[in-house]
Amino acid sequence: MKLLNRQQKKSLSDQAVTTLVNHFIFQLGNSLSSLFINLYLWRLTESLYINGLYNLIAILAQGLSSILIGRITKRKGHLIIYRYGIFLTACFYLCIIIMQEQMIHYFVWFALLIGVAQAAYWLSYFTLAHEVSSNTNRHRYLGWNQILMGLANLVGPAVAGIVISLNSGLTGYIIVFIMAFILFFFATIGSFRLNMELKHHKEYYMKYLSLMIKKKRHFGTSLIGWFIIGFPQGILMYVPSILLFTILPNESFIGYMNVFFLSLSIIASYLLARVAKLDSTKFYLFIAAFGMVCAATFLLWEIAIWSVVLFMTVQSIFRPLQATTYAVYYYSWLDLIPLKDNFRVESVVLREAIINFGRAMGIFIFMIFSTSINLDTIPWILVFVMGIQLYIPVLIKEK
Repeated sequence: MKLLNRQQKKSLSDQAVTTLVNHFIFQLGNSLSSLFINLYLWRLTESLYINGLYNLIAILAQGLSSILIGRITKRKGHLIIYRYGIFLTACFYLCIIIMQEQMIHYFVWFALLIGVAQAAYWLSYFTLAHEVSSNTNRHRYLGWNQILMGLANLVGPAVAGIVISLNSGLTGYIIVFIMAFILFFFATIGSFRLNMELKHHKEYYMKYLSLMIKKKRHFGTSLIGWFIIGFPQGILMYVPSILLFTILPNESFIGYMNVFFLSLSIIASYLLARVAKLDSTKFYLFIAAFGMVCAATFLLWEIAIWSVVLFMTVQSIFRPLQATTYAVYYYSWLDLIPLKDNFRVESVVLREAIINFGRAMGIFIFMIFSTSINLDTIPWILVFVMGIQLYIPVLIKEK
């Protein structure tokens, strides 16, 4: 009987399953296109600086708009903002389809649009993720979230790589962006299958953050971890794919490599969902950080296909472990801080804003030291940003 009750508590609700399915459709659209947006910019400009600036503006827009969108979310409800996030993402790709190569003249505006769209989506999605799960099944929910994201990221780049390789010039890129737009359209429709939250606190409690940190000092410490996690992510958003494309300029090869990397992420996420325990948080985070630092050291030997592939292989194994483990640790603080679930939206705003400022800082440092493909400085930058993650386990405190 106890075993049955335990299994029932761990099972996911219908709303949780619906949220995961719709997120899969959204992420499939993202995976089809987001990787190749950077390669599209690279093909148009061959400028690492333009790519870096585009990603920097998008991430800063995402971080800053999260704060404003968080206030709107408390008044309007996170489900409405969730739908706006998907809709604006669809508009972004529709504008690229219309503008095509002319988008390079307006890349700043495109970066701002996708930044706001991503802020709206991810802020509301993570709020939904907490709402449709509990402490007893959150590891399972986030584990399945990683599996489905990995599956979407597995299929998307492979299909996109094939489509682009079968078409001459930049035509394949436009076809991929059309496919992404269609998926975001279906995700918008799917979002209406989710139930509106009938009761929610409309007051924005961010003004009480300092008081809560005084009462629960380690909750404030946990926010630092998101900045450190975001620090290398900004660079990894576009640099590895450009490095691979520079070594072997073939989009289908980039797509197939992403299939391989994301297959590893799916396996790692599945194992995590099956065996992860909350009391092993510090150990998981140390193993993940140590593995990623070791992977970066191979790039010091030389930047070649074998070293970049090895680096991304290890990243693909340990990144889900780090992301899911820290998310579960962070969400568990909502049961302990004074406002508890009433601070749910604000906690996601803080997470999104801080992790994106970390990503922006990583890109900014990379742009300072390597504005072009510099094989001498890139490995040292990557080792440095990976090494900072070794501090994350130190931030984990007993509650």
